[in-house]
Amino acid sequence: MQNWLDKTIHRRRLLRQTMMALLAGSALAATGSAMAAELTCPAAAQEATVADIAPANKRIAVSVAYLKVPFYANFKLGLEDGAKQFGFTYDLFDGNSGDLATELANLQNFAAQKYDLVLLTPSGEGILPGIKQLNEAGIPVIEVNNKAGFGRDDVDVVTYVGADDVEFGRLQTDLVSAHFGGNPVKVAYVMGPLSTPAQVLRARGWDVGRGEHPEIEEIARVSDDFDSAKALAVVQDLLSRFPKGQIDAIVMQGPEGAAAVDYALRIGRDDVVFFAGDYPADVRQLIYDGKIAGTVNQNPYPQAYHAMEMAYDYLMGKEADIKRPYFLPLPLITQENAESVPPAWGC
Repeated sequence: MQNWLDKTIHRRRLLRQTMMALLAGSALAATGSAMAAELTCPAAAQEATVADIAPANKRIAVSVAYLKVPFYANFKLGLEDGAKQFGFTYDLFDGNSGDLATELANLQNFAAQKYDLVLLTPSGEGILPGIKQLNEAGIPVIEVNNKAGFGRDDVDVVTYVGADDVEFGRLQTDLVSAHFGGNPVKVAYVMGPLSTPAQVLRARGWDVGRGEHPEIEEIARVSDDFDSAKALAVVQDLLSRFPKGQIDAIVMQGPEGAAAVDYALRIGRDDVVFFAGDYPADVRQLIYDGKIAGTVNQNPYPQAYHAMEMAYDYLMGKEADIKRPYFLPLPLITQENAESVPPAWGC
């Protein structure tokens, strides 16, 4: 697994010059004055249907650890469209905000009900006994959006479909460096839930990126658990601890910082530049208005849709067509392109 990671990082470094040139142009646009117009809110782009697909006529179970989080609204639409395209019926189950007992009970139920395949968005590695139970029942598992078992030797997961979270974290360092023109910058790094695989990998990518951008000095590392109220409290504390001249930017992992950004501006801390993660409609507007400098766009719709596609390939005997892992693009959004790129959710 480590060799794969090293090779992947090496490949990304080869693409770096082109990306940084693009980001530099975006950063120039982001330094302009705030926009007054309110953006329209078109629906996120959907995958084109493919004609002449033989329906799978199989039954899939889906368990999502944090189904109530707004991010998963378009994820559910991707499931629906993917099921229609590839001929599945499916049942969707909530993991009760990452409650491990609920998640394990879901998987136990899937084994008992003898589903043909399971799409799993786990909260973390505590779900591994449930994956083993599905393995023993002969039910294939595909992880989506978050991974716990893919790439391990002790459980069998067909593939992972979603964001490359290591790359997500590294791309955030590119955004910061480009915005500040490669000059020294003091940054507070605000994480989501510390134990989640996505956050562990994003932090790894952030650390890799800081190695590539030595001008970025991390002065604090804290967590807001992807919670808006906690994000506001965290930012209030950071701005109190670091007066003007001692902090240049705050980098968040999710879209939960809208209230925190408004608070900073209300108290006159426009010296601090904010960066987000993900791209809902409210973050899009804040980027367009010049209140957030940029974000990494992780779109939930194609993750769910292509998970259905990988399930189709597996169940129809097309294992050679399965991408392992199936990483989806992570476009960078700044003031330069926010108007032209629809939000990933929130409309």
